[in-house]
Order: sequence, then structure tokens, then C-alpha cells
Amino acid sequence: MTISHRKKQEHIVDYVLYCLQMEDLVRAAQFQPQIIQKWSEQQAEMEGTDPEEEGKWLLNMAHSMRNNSAMEHGHSSLVQETLMELAHLHELLLASKVDAAYKSAFEAAQPFLKDLEAKSERQAHPVEQLAIGLYGWLVLRMKKEKISAETEAAMVGLRNWANALAKGHLKVYYGK
Repeated sequence: MTISHRKKQEHIVDYVLYCLQMEDLVRAAQFQPQIIQKWSEQQAEMEGTDPEEEGKWLLNMAHSMRNNSAMEHGHSSLVQETLMELAHLHELLLASKVDAAYKSAFEAAQPFLKDLEAKSERQAHPVEQLAIGLYGWLVLRMKKEKISAETEAAMVGLRNWANALAKGHLKVYYGK
């Protein structure tokens, strides 16, 4: 099982964030298969997964990014399809009378989503805004850049909603 497959089964939003990170890695490697393969082998060794499967997955992502003209920006079909799937799931969960916790988590995140939308160059579905916001926050943390208290507070709301969405995904797709 690859890292991506495990993440997809455990927490779908973490899977999306992982894919976004891998897209950035592919771009940093300038789509060079040797660099991508080497990184996959190192990652597999650290994670205890199959290096060949990891390499195949990441090279497929690179191929998908090329096919989608996402060499500099944009996303692989893996990310696009997952975001679309999550957008549909989001609408389903909002319409459901059964999952009040999901609706509450989303409503608590809405002020932060509006802030993200105001800063964005284009309009996006709330699920995509969620992924963009969380990924931007993660990149800042990885770079060890200072993050304002206001941004940290916003991320709590977004993370709570992401967790509720992931829980809904597990329930709908895996019966958990």
C-alpha cells in the first residue's frame, strides 16, 4: 500500500494535502523521472512501503500534471477528481438531517472561507478553498515562517471542518 492510498483511507483531506505537496515536489524536480524515483525510494524506505509502487504513483501524478497543463500551476487529475468528489460529499452532508455536527463545523469555518475568498484571484468551491487554506498554512509552518494569531485561529475552524469532512467521507465511502 502506498502512502497516498493509506492517507486516502484514513483522512481524505490529509490525502489532498499530501497530493498538493507531491505536486510541488514534482515541480521542484522539474518533472525529471530520476529525481522523482529517487525521492520515492527514500520516502518508501522511511515509511516502510513499496518503493516501486511509490515511484509508479508519483510518476503517474507527474504524467497527469503534464496532461492537464499543470506544469507551473493547477492540479493533476487525482487532485481535481478528489476535490470534485469532496465537493459532492460536502453538498450531501450539508443536505443531510443526520449529520448536524458536519453542518455546524462548516458554519463555524464560513467566516474564514469568506476571508480566503476575498484574497483569492478566482472563485472556488468551499472545499477547494479549504484545501488551499490548509495547504498554505502547512507551507508556512514547514518554512518556519511566523503565522499570525488571527491566521492560527482561522486554521482551527478550517481543521475542525476538514476533520468533519474526513469523518463524513469515512462514513459514506467505507461505512466507518
